[in-house]
Amino acid sequence: MRSPVVAALTLVPLSIALTASCLSTQTAPPVPGSATAAAPAAGGPAYLDPANWRTVKPVVTDDIVYATVPHIPNPSAESAPNPGTPSGIRPPLPNTGPPGTMDMHLDVYQVPSDKPTPVVIQIHGGGWIRGDRPSGSGSFGPFFAAGMSVVAVQYRNAIDAPAPAAVQDVLCAMSWVKKNAAKYNFDPNKVVTWGGSAGGHLALMAGYAPASMDPPGCTDQPKVVAVIDMYGASDVAESLTFHGSMDFTHQWIGLDLPLPPDPAPAAAAAPAAPVSAPAAASIPATPGSAPIAASAGTAAPGGAPRVRPSAPHWPEPTEDMLASARYVSPLTYIHPGLPPTFIINGDHDGTYNPTQSYKLKAALDAAHVPNQEDIVVGGGHGNFSPAENQKGTILWMQFLHDNGVIE
Repeated sequence: MRSPVVAALTLVPLSIALTASCLSTQTAPPVPGSATAAAPAAGGPAYLDPANWRTVKPVVTDDIVYATVPHIPNPSAESAPNPGTPSGIRPPLPNTGPPGTMDMHLDVYQVPSDKPTPVVIQIHGGGWIRGDRPSGSGSFGPFFAAGMSVVAVQYRNAIDAPAPAAVQDVLCAMSWVKKNAAKYNFDPNKVVTWGGSAGGHLALMAGYAPASMDPPGCTDQPKVVAVIDMYGASDVAESLTFHGSMDFTHQWIGLDLPLPPDPAPAAAAAPAAPVSAPAAASIPATPGSAPIAASAGTAAPGGAPRVRPSAPHWPEPTEDMLASARYVSPLTYIHPGLPPTFIINGDHDGTYNPTQSYKLKAALDAAHVPNQEDIVVGGGHGNFSPAENQKGTILWMQFLHDNGVIE
């Protein structure tokens, strides 16, 4: 059960392709104690050897409805361009609840065991504005090899409801895990939360949020014994103004509308007369990303290349917005006794300011919370090399072992 810390702020009642924009930023070097290398020790646990990551086959039960929640209009998200649907996620399912509600689903990957297994709550990314559970379990192999079951969780994106709905949905999914622990052979005293990007933020909140944030009917929480945060936001208030994250963060907080588009770039891009698009024409992309080659599908009437719209601009956040963002910021809730936390991030992350990871580690150190940080030198917002991904996975599996989660 999480400690009943009282939230310092009250939120106004409201119930990947992430932007490719990148703002050049000076980042701190890896702090002392950051992980720099890892290799499976000879004769060590099998789960530290990548050769064993695809050997355990779980029993899969998917599309379980764990809650039926309200759809809450969010003009901030509704007024922004459709972020599209990423590949590799589950297709939407018909809703079984009454009008104005949404079924929230989860998938169980149950590892065969003669004793209750630790369980990993997997939380997808997507900037809180898009995404769903993965369609397969390819990335879960290291956990299966360690005898851990996995529960992949759906939550409401910004278009479905503004903050803090996504946090509350994850907390409800955790409550479901505890309620159904005997049925699926889970150990409710060994729950790990794990996610990347927005999922990393939600994994932190699932482990750190005070009991006062639990939604009705979801107050009986299992014990979170570790958090694996892959390049998630720890300071959502800062994310409102950082170039790479401000668009989707404003959409999720849901308290303002984007500024009207500047007509100057559109006027400058408009041709004086219809022209035929060159075979190798380029389309201006989001600032900081590579140009997109024109194709037959990108030509506007008259043959001119269609310009890809940039992310909208937003007003400076108000004090109410900043308070709402702090309410859903993991840094707000740092105190002694939090679950051990593993952090991985690239030192050139252009989506969330990478200094957020350094601030999180410093705050955890000050509160004497066990933690470890793996800084990927030259790395961005995920998309690390296969070698770095393997290194990070071995490090966090060793971290789970060192903190008594797995044997």
